Amino acid sequence: MRVTQQDIARISAVSQATVSRVLAGDSRVEPETRDRVLAVIEESNYQPDVRAQSLRTKRTNLIGIVLQRSPTDATDDPFIAALITEITHALSSTKYHLCIDIANSAEHQSRVYDELLRTRRIDGLLLVEPEKDDPRLTRLQKDDFPFVVIGNPKVAAWHSVDNDNVMASRMATLHLIEEGHPTIAFLCGPKGVAVSDDRVTGYQMAMHERGLKPAVLHCDFGHDAAFCLATDQFESGQIPSALLVMDDFMATGVIKAAGNVGVSIPDQMALASFNNSTLCGLIPNGLTSVNMNLAGLVQRGIEKLIQLIENGERVEPSRYVVPCELVIRGSSRRRRNI
Repeated sequence: MRVTQQDIARISAVSQATVSRVLAGDSRVEPETRDRVLAVIEESNYQPDVRAQSLRTKRTNLIGIVLQRSPTDATDDPFIAALITEITHALSSTKYHLCIDIANSAEHQSRVYDELLRTRRIDGLLLVEPEKDDPRLTRLQKDDFPFVVIGNPKVAAWHSVDNDNVMASRMATLHLIEEGHPTIAFLCGPKGVAVSDDRVTGYQMAMHERGLKPAVLHCDFGHDAAFCLATDQFESGQIPSALLVMDDFMATGVIKAAGNVGVSIPDQMALASFNNSTLCGLIPNGLTSVNMNLAGLVQRGIEKLIQLIENGERVEPSRYVVPCELVIRGSSRRRRNI
């Protein structure tokens, strides 16, 4: 039979209110009384009723994240798997747990946010892949809802953690230039998404510095979108000497397209991307990729969000930038015929 707070109070010879204060960590409880109640709790293997606690504290102890992806990309994308893994790991030492929603369109995502704000079934939100003039940001602020942006919100008024994606992209592009590749294109994500726009800026910066002409190709996130765009480019004869790709998962779409049309990597076209996921070691010769230090990014984001939830308006807006590094592998090496 399940042990209740009333049982703990009876065995400890205290009131139920005292048990509640002990569980809440109230410093006003006498040390001797607290120790006696805690001993009974441990001996009885008592587990608090989460639903009852939620009603009392008006907290759910849930952190939310909403990802906009197609069902296929949500299933296969290693970045999503790594992101969720790092979030759950960061939360494992706290009282909070993760609540995930997958939206297959912008309209669906908007409905999910409406429901989250209406029901308050989570205490706070990690907002990923912010967009230019992102309506989610103003909506969350208007509702006084705790959130932290993982990415660049472009506005100093929001709490955010991010990489310097401009610098990361510039670093990867300069590496390809230094390897001797005269034509370098960038297959990136959708326009208006901050991480994509920032990486385009860094790529263009490096190309202009070295007197080279940029060539930017936009498509949706995911393997399939990258595969389709790369296939169109290769079949039309537009094969650069090197290609920078938005992330490792999209790079696999490029590799598949290259294989279908007989483009050899790295002999005919070098390749580099971002995230340094497990995919990099599965690709022949290895995939050069920028390690974005996802673990550090998530840890900082979780710490800031919990601080917001528990301290509210007393926390001043801040932006923390996590360092990254380029991991060079065989996919970006100098072509044999250069």
